[in-house]
Amino acid sequence: MTLLRRIEADPIVPEVLPAFLAALRMVGCAGFYRTFIRVLKDTVPVDRLYLIEGAAGAVPLIAETEPEKPPVPASTYISQFLPSDPLQAAIDMVRDPAAVVRLQVSPRDIVVPRYRAMLERAGVVERVSFVQQHDKAWRCLTVVRRAPSAAFGAAELDWLGGFFRLATALIDRHRLLVGEVVQHRADRIAELEARFTLGFPALTPRETQVCARAAIGVSIEGAALDLGIGISSVLTYRKRAYRRLGVTSAYELARLVMR
Repeated sequence: MTLLRRIEADPIVPEVLPAFLAALRMVGCAGFYRTFIRVLKDTVPVDRLYLIEGAAGAVPLIAETEPEKPPVPASTYISQFLPSDPLQAAIDMVRDPAAVVRLQVSPRDIVVPRYRAMLERAGVVERVSFVQQHDKAWRCLTVVRRAPSAAFGAAELDWLGGFFRLATALIDRHRLLVGEVVQHRADRIAELEARFTLGFPALTPRETQVCARAAIGVSIEGAALDLGIGISSVLTYRKRAYRRLGVTSAYELARLVMR
């Protein structure tokens, strides 16, 4: 049974504060999202974790899953599954930035057969989403439990809701910091992309984009935000490019095009 609840005035449990402070220390640093994942999972074990923003498009900030279970691409989910997902009702309820909507869903609550079957094959027991208005869009933290894990308990849900409410301000600040780096160096990045394209035609277009940003010192998170792809995708493209180019660091990469 789908459970949809609007959370406006619930107190944030004190147990959230250590995780919040750990994430706060990493704002603007390359390890911010990794810390976000670690402190959450250290407190509330989850099998999958997604942090997505949506409006006309979708930005997957985090898509952390089991290695053998790749996530559905955010753009595919937004276009094909969201309209019939109970999550859409939660998004429609969000009008006040001070409020958070919590949605608890089991696979049987999904009306799209292909999507429901996919969750059932993955052994999903419960999916919980926390949704908040963000500028003119929405931001959603989703956590998933798979069999043999049990559904989330009340204390775990309180912790997750409180952490999301506090951490969303950190996400805004982190994105501003890493985004400023990308914006201020846009012209230089375009120049480096051209150099990589000309000098190393074996690179794919996406590998070229990632290399240009790595060479100028843009963080992994900054590259992901700038290119509209997941952090794991940036890491994959960078690893492939380094192998093609015979380098092992951003410093060596930069030397190839900045001589």
